[in-house]
Amino acid sequence: MASHFKRCRWNNAQRSSSADQISVAVAASEIIGCNADLVVEILRRLPPKSVLRFKSVSKAWLSLISSSRFCLLHWQQQHPQSHDPKIAGLFLTGKYGSEFIKYIPLIHSELKNGCNSSTITINAEDVKQSLSAHFPDITSTVIEDSRNGFVLLYLVQKHQNRMSYHVYNPTTKKLRTLPGLFYLSDSLYMIFDPLKSPHYKVVLLKTILNCGAYSCYVHIYSSQTHAWRAAQPNIGDHHPFRAPLSVHFGDGVYCNGSIHWISFSQLSQQPSLYFDVDQERFCPMPSAPFQPVTVQRWYFGESRGHLHLIEYCDGTGFNANIFEMESDYSKWSLKYRVRLNSMMNDLIASKPEMVVHPETLTVLGLIHGEDDGDVFLVIFVDPTMIISYNIKDNTFKKLDDVASLPVSSPPRPWWRVQRNIENIFPI
Repeated sequence: MASHFKRCRWNNAQRSSSADQISVAVAASEIIGCNADLVVEILRRLPPKSVLRFKSVSKAWLSLISSSRFCLLHWQQQHPQSHDPKIAGLFLTGKYGSEFIKYIPLIHSELKNGCNSSTITINAEDVKQSLSAHFPDITSTVIEDSRNGFVLLYLVQKHQNRMSYHVYNPTTKKLRTLPGLFYLSDSLYMIFDPLKSPHYKVVLLKTILNCGAYSCYVHIYSSQTHAWRAAQPNIGDHHPFRAPLSVHFGDGVYCNGSIHWISFSQLSQQPSLYFDVDQERFCPMPSAPFQPVTVQRWYFGESRGHLHLIEYCDGTGFNANIFEMESDYSKWSLKYRVRLNSMMNDLIASKPEMVVHPETLTVLGLIHGEDDGDVFLVIFVDPTMIISYNIKDNTFKKLDDVASLPVSSPPRPWWRVQRNIENIFPI
């Protein structure tokens, strides 16, 4: 009997202790919940997926998480290296109207650049389903550009026979439609730097062939005003700006506040160009250091705040020369000389059924990895896979099998890769 009473007293004491712990926890949570600064310090350290769920806790938390101040603090916490935000994955999409979007997550990849398993994984169908809720008659979806988590895409809708452009956040699944009428010849670019402003811009370039040159008209959309406006007159007092036909306006690259277009002409009066978005003016920069007639393929892109121009498959094998533009736009410098023959031999040995020729290889991008010195080429090997090639240690890894993707017209190598970087900023 005595032991029974002891057990009862012990159980009551345990229940009392548990109740006290619960009371203390509840009191602590109430203190934390009422302290906005403390809530911010906790939430800013959580991955986007968790933060978005906490929006449903209360109206106060919804307002806090949706504020520009918190979104910026969260961005700075998740991307401590402002010049090199973490890449969650890659969007693979048709370059000339192909009707597919494929998402390649980099969560478990050597390219992951700091991502972890708590990041939001995106299926290409998620994008289409999100859009179909707004536009049930979509016949084609193409990602035109992306910048720091905002994706610029255009849709073709059945029965309307017109294009519409939209800014989409794959992390929050929010979308905003851009006003205006657009044409296939238009080039649009996503501009967003959260460290400068919580508002984004979209730059629209219209080029019209006129008397042996391009007449260039620039319009800029701002999410702050939700309206388009014409850019200021460009170089000198001339408007529109006249650009030589040698400039490849269909392949613009945004880097460090400007949009860049490459020219292969060695004539001094036909240089490459860039458009300074803040100054709203065109400026010249050096033309490509090689001629496309001597190179089978070339790639123009950006990584870690540097412009890169790559010539590859030069007729002597799977070779690539990677040039980097100097920060003062003075010249192109040869940064890497890559010999891919060994990698391709190993790839063929691992898949004897593959028939690999130089023309089956397409460079889709250049990405700096998580470790210092790691630089990767993202390469499409027709017709089966996308691989990453580490320039530092000459190793390669398959990122994804693309054999099931549709054959487009023009052929599949005419794909583009856009990076997905998670943010919780409102559209």
